[in-house]
Amino acid sequence: MPGMSGKAPRLALIALLCVFWRNLAPAQQPLPSETVPPSFTADAIFAARVRSLLLPYSEPATGQYAVGQQVMETLLRQLPADRAKFAWDVRIAKGAGNVFSSPDGTIFVDEEVARVLGSRLGSSAGLWAAALSHEISHIIRRDWARRYLFQKGLEKAGASQITLGGAGAFSGSWVDSQGASSQLASFCQNMELEADAEGLMLMTRAGFDPDFVPALHHLLEAQPGQSEGKFFDPSHPSWDDRDQRLQKLFLKVGKEYDRLWPERYASPGGNPPIVVYAGSPSAKRSSNGELELTIPLHCRNLTGSVEVVLRITAGGSESPTELRQITGCTSNRTLITFILPSPEARKGSSHVRAEISVLDDSGALLNHSVANMTAR
Repeated sequence: MPGMSGKAPRLALIALLCVFWRNLAPAQQPLPSETVPPSFTADAIFAARVRSLLLPYSEPATGQYAVGQQVMETLLRQLPADRAKFAWDVRIAKGAGNVFSSPDGTIFVDEEVARVLGSRLGSSAGLWAAALSHEISHIIRRDWARRYLFQKGLEKAGASQITLGGAGAFSGSWVDSQGASSQLASFCQNMELEADAEGLMLMTRAGFDPDFVPALHHLLEAQPGQSEGKFFDPSHPSWDDRDQRLQKLFLKVGKEYDRLWPERYASPGGNPPIVVYAGSPSAKRSSNGELELTIPLHCRNLTGSVEVVLRITAGGSESPTELRQITGCTSNRTLITFILPSPEARKGSSHVRAEISVLDDSGALLNHSVANMTAR
C-alpha cells in the first residue's frame, strides 16, 4: 500500500503470533492430542486478530490478480456444503513473504508471489489453483488449531515429566526441548504433506491438471535464494521431498483428471504445464583435461524444446562461465553434456559449482538448481 513499509505486515504478524500464543485464555488449554475439540474457538479469535491487523496492508485479488479470485470460486464449488462455511477471501499483501491462510478462510498472497503465479502465459489459472487448493485444505482441516494443540500438548507433557521426576530424576520418556522441537517439526511437515495431497485432489476435481503442482513447486524453488537454502523452514518439507511423496497420488489423480477432462484444453486450467525434473549433475575430467558435466533431465507435456543454461565455476576461475544448449528432452532420462575447455577448468581445484536453469521456448524459467560437486 502507498506509504507503508513492505516489512510492516510481516513483522506485525510475527509479533501477533508470539503474543497470542502466550496469552491464550485458560478456557482454551488443549489436551495432548492433535484432535480439535468442538469447544475450541481460539483459532477463530486468532483469525479475527489477523484480519484486523493485515486488512490495511492488503487488497482484494482484483485487476491483474482477478484470476486468483476466479480460481478460488471454482475450487470452492467442489467443497461439501458442511465444509464451505468459512468467510473465504483472497487478498494480496505486500511483504507477507509467502502464501498463508488464516483459520477464517482468508488466504493472504504475497504480492511478489502473486506476480510469479501470473507470470506464465496460459498457465496462470493452474498455478493459482495449485497454491490456493493447498491453503484451502489447511483451512478446512483446521491445521492452525491442530498445530497449536499439538505444540501445547508437547509443552504440557514436558512440564509434567519435570514435575513428577523431580530434580535429578528425569525419566527416559521426558520430552526435552530438542526432542519436542523435532516432534513439532515432523508433525508440521506431515500436515504440509497432507494438505498437499488433499489440495491436489481438490484441484483435480475442479478441472486443473495435477501437473500444475510440481510446476508450482519448481517455479517457487527457482526464486532467488531458494536453491541456496536461505529460506529453509524446518516445518516444511523440501520441494523435492513433496514431489516424491506425491508420486503415487499423481498417477491416481492423473487418471481421474483424464476421465473428467478428456479434452484438456477445455478444462478450467487449460492445457497442462511443462514440467522439468532435473537430476543431480555429475562432473568428470576427460583424458585431455577438459571438464565434462552431465545433467539428467525428464520433461513432461513438452511439445517443443527447452534450453538448458549452465553457469559453472570450476578450478581457479574467479567468475562463472555460461554455456547454453537446446534439447527436445524426448526420453525419460535425457542426458545433457557440457564440455568446458577453458584453461581455468584444466587447472587448480577439482571443486565445481554449477547453477542450472531450464527455460521454455519463450524464455520462461521452468527449473533452477545449484549443485556443488567434485570432478573425478
